[in-house]
Amino acid sequence: MNSSPFITPWRIGTLYGLMAISIIAFTGQLLRLQVIEHEEFTALAVENRQARINAPAQRGVIYDRNGVILGHNIPSYDVIITPAELPEDDLRLQEIYQRIATITGAPINTPPLDAGNASSNRIGEDAPPPGITEVVFLQESLAPYESIVVARDVPRKVALTLSEELRNLPGVGIQITPMRDYPTGALTAHIIGYMGPITEAVKDFYAERGFDASRDKIGYSGVEAYMQDTLAGQNGFKLIEQDVAGLELRVIGEVTNPTPGRSIMLTIDVQLQAIAEAALRQRMKIENQSRDGQPVTNGVVIAMNPQTGEILSMVSLPNYDNQQFARYIPVDYYTELLNHPHKPLLNQAISGEHPPGSVYKLVVASGALQEEIVTPDQFVDDPGEIEIVNRYFPNDPGKTRKVVCWKRDGHGPVDFMTGIAQSCDVYFYALGGGYDDGGVTNNGLGIDKIYEYSNWLGYNQITGIELPGELSGLIPNRDWKRINIGENWSTGDTYISSIGQGYVLSTPLQVLNSFTPFITNGTLMKPTIIRNILDGEGNVVEEFQPQIIHQTPIKRSIIEKISLALRKVMVDGTGEKLQSINGVTIAGKTGTAEYCDNIAQEAGRCKFGAWPAHAWFVGYGPYENPEIAVLAFVYSGEEGATVAGPIVMEILDAYFELESLK
Repeated sequence: MNSSPFITPWRIGTLYGLMAISIIAFTGQLLRLQVIEHEEFTALAVENRQARINAPAQRGVIYDRNGVILGHNIPSYDVIITPAELPEDDLRLQEIYQRIATITGAPINTPPLDAGNASSNRIGEDAPPPGITEVVFLQESLAPYESIVVARDVPRKVALTLSEELRNLPGVGIQITPMRDYPTGALTAHIIGYMGPITEAVKDFYAERGFDASRDKIGYSGVEAYMQDTLAGQNGFKLIEQDVAGLELRVIGEVTNPTPGRSIMLTIDVQLQAIAEAALRQRMKIENQSRDGQPVTNGVVIAMNPQTGEILSMVSLPNYDNQQFARYIPVDYYTELLNHPHKPLLNQAISGEHPPGSVYKLVVASGALQEEIVTPDQFVDDPGEIEIVNRYFPNDPGKTRKVVCWKRDGHGPVDFMTGIAQSCDVYFYALGGGYDDGGVTNNGLGIDKIYEYSNWLGYNQITGIELPGELSGLIPNRDWKRINIGENWSTGDTYISSIGQGYVLSTPLQVLNSFTPFITNGTLMKPTIIRNILDGEGNVVEEFQPQIIHQTPIKRSIIEKISLALRKVMVDGTGEKLQSINGVTIAGKTGTAEYCDNIAQEAGRCKFGAWPAHAWFVGYGPYENPEIAVLAFVYSGEEGATVAGPIVMEILDAYFELESLK
C-alpha cells in the first residue's frame, strides 16, 4: 500500500521538532514562574489578599477666647449599600431602590446628560450624580462586600426614618461620618478658613501620614490650614486579609487606634469681632451713600492687645461664607469668589499690601531723633510745598521736583510734637531727605536709615501670625529700585518714602504691630491668634506665651516723646474731632495714602495731583496703660480722620463697655 502523499518523513520530523521547542519553552516559562519569580508573585498574591483599613481620627474643635465654638464636627448621615447583601430577586431589589429614592431623593437611574442636568454641583463634577442602580452595579463588579454610598449627607430625620426600616431593607445601612461645621460662618471665615479634599498633587504626601484621599479632608485656609497637623490628629488603621470579592476574612496583626486631634482656643473675642464688622460695614455704607465715583468695597479692622500681641478681632471685607464649604466646595460659588474683582477669599488684614501713608511716619520720626537729624524742639518751616533739586543737574530748574503738604498753605514753623500731631508732610520730607531752607542739612535720615528703622518696626517682613498667606510688604531701597525698576534711587524717592508713599507697601497687620514698640518701651511683639491648645477633655496642654520679635534700638526717651505726640494727635491734632470715650484717654495716628493701582487705573482715577486715597487710623487706650490697639483701613476711603477714625473709636468704646460688664 502506498503511503499518503501528505505525510512524509521530513514533515514528521518538523512536527516533532516544533513539539520539542514548545515543550522546552513551556518548561522554561514554568521554571521562571515557579523558581525565578516565585517570591515576587508570592508577594503580589499576599498583597492582593491584604488591605490596610484606615480609621479616621476625630478633628479638634476651634473656640474663641471665651469658649464659643467657631469650628467643629457634626454628624453627617450617608445611606450605604453592600451589594453582596442585596436580595437576588430583581423585583425585591427594585422595591429597595425605590424606597431609598423616595425618602432621600436620590435617582434610581443616572439621568441623561442634557442642558437641564449638566450643571456641576461640586468642583470636578461636570455630570449629574449617578443613579443607585449604576453605583451598586459598579461596586458589585469590583468589591461586592464593600459598602458604597448611594445618598450622601441626608437629613437626620431621614436617617432615623430609614434606620427604623433597615430590617426590611437587606444590604442597606446608615453610615455616620463627621462633617465640619462653622457656626459663625462669614463673620470668622478669614480666620477659621475651610477644608477640602486631598488633591492629586499632595496625595502621596498625606498618604505617608496615614490619610485616605478618598475620604479625608485637609485645611485649605485660615487656622484650619495653618494648624492642620494639630487639629487632624493621627488616623488609626488595621491590616486585614480579604478574599477576591473584598470580604474581610481576618485581622492581621495589632490594631492601631486613631489619636484624636487637639482642640484650639483662639485669642479672638467673637463678640468684639461682630461689633468690629458691623462698625466697618456701617461706615462703608455711609461713605457709599454720600459720595460719587468709585464705591468703597474693601476694608480691614484689627484689634489686638499690644502688650501681648493677642489678636482680639480681625475683620476683612468683603468676606465669604465658609459654611457653604462644609460639605463640599460648590463650583459656582467658588468660581464667583475667585473671579470677584475685590477678592473676598483674600484676608486683606495679612495679604493686602497698600501704601501706609502717614501712619508710617513713626519710622522716620523715631529714626530722625535716634540719629540726631533733628532735636525735639527744633523747628522746620513748612511753606506748603518745597522743590527738590536734582543732585546730578543742580543748575537745571527743569530737573527740580515739587512736593507738597496735605495742607497746601503749609503749617508754618513745626517742631517734632506738632509734626506728628498735624501729620505735616513737609516736616517729614525734611526729616527723611533733608531741607536746607528748613534747617535740616546732610540730606536728612536717608533711605538706607529709613530702610533700617522700617525693619526695626516690623515692616518688610511677615509678623509670623498663625495664618497662611501672610505677605511681607515692601520697603524699597537703592538695590531694590536698580534691580526691579532699572533706575538709580533719587532724592525724590526718599522724600516720598518718608511719608509712606511711592514704592512703600505694607499690610494692615504690619501697620498695627509697628505701634507696639511705642507702647511696650521698644519691644516689637509677635502677633498671635492662638491662645491655648486643648486635649479631648478640654485640658490645656500647651499655653501660648507672649513672644517678642525683637527689641528695637530706639531710646526710651524717644519712645516717650513719640507716645506723647500720639496723644497730642487726639487732643489738638488731626484726630481731635473724633468723639472721645468717657473715662478713657486715647492716643492714635491718622493716615491718608494716595494710590494708583490697577483698579484705579482702569477706572480712570489716577489723575495727576488728584489721586484717590486710602483711609487709615490706629488708636489705642487707655493711654496711661494701653490694653487694646485698633486699626481701621478703608480702601479708597480718602480721609483717615473722617472715615477710618470713627470706626476705631466705635470699637474702642464697645471694648471698654464690654470690659466694664465683666
